[in-house]
Amino acid sequence: MNALAMTLDGLQDRILRGDGAIFPRVRGADAAHRLRIYADAYRLRLVEVLGNDFPATRDELGEGAFAAFAEGYLHAHPSTQPSVRHLGSAFADWVEAQIDAPRGLHELARFEWLQAAAFDAEDVQTLAIENVAALPTEAWPRLRLRLHPATQLLDTVRLAISDGAPTSTDIDTPMHWLFWRDVDGDVHWRSLDDDEADALRSLQSGVDFGDTCERLSTHHGDQGALRAASLLKRWLADGLLAADSPLSD
Repeated sequence: MNALAMTLDGLQDRILRGDGAIFPRVRGADAAHRLRIYADAYRLRLVEVLGNDFPATRDELGEGAFAAFAEGYLHAHPSTQPSVRHLGSAFADWVEAQIDAPRGLHELARFEWLQAAAFDAEDVQTLAIENVAALPTEAWPRLRLRLHPATQLLDTVRLAISDGAPTSTDIDTPMHWLFWRDVDGDVHWRSLDDDEADALRSLQSGVDFGDTCERLSTHHGDQGALRAASLLKRWLADGLLAADSPLSD
């Protein structure tokens, strides 16, 4: 390894782990101060990234409290990948484990993380209603519909929408949420009734459409198949399903 590479590795070790081995390579009596500037800038940039990924969570806590939470999280989960896109992947779970976190805050963080997941999920073609409508009636029960990668599901409590933004609340009734991305790249979300959440979870688990209809029958009796057809039409219109869904066994 040449001298430049060793110096760069030493600088990285100082920034990431506080290692002092690079000090002899830095000229000047204020070496520690100048190296701390780099380390602080790196840390503050990561705190900023988390704030951008979790803006509602940041607003709920306030700037100062959020920065303290973010630094605690970064200490427990230092960045390990070149892209900061994955930096906050464990943030909601980490917040949930903090005894000083406000009640329901982790659910708000999880909501925001799934928004981001819907936004930058793999871009695959959505299943068109014409593809399904062209199938013979007897093929419908055997449909194995696959959720689009941008379709995200969340089961949570104590979450509401205020002025178009999520916020933690004192709601105690469990709520289900759906996230998806439209053809223009905009992310949408809406709350789900229990039956639709159950139906989407069934598709996510890989069952065929006939099984999904049966599960809806537990909610609607003889009207289960009609409800399934209505939901399928909406899912297709919203682009929740992937075009590579195997349309028959």
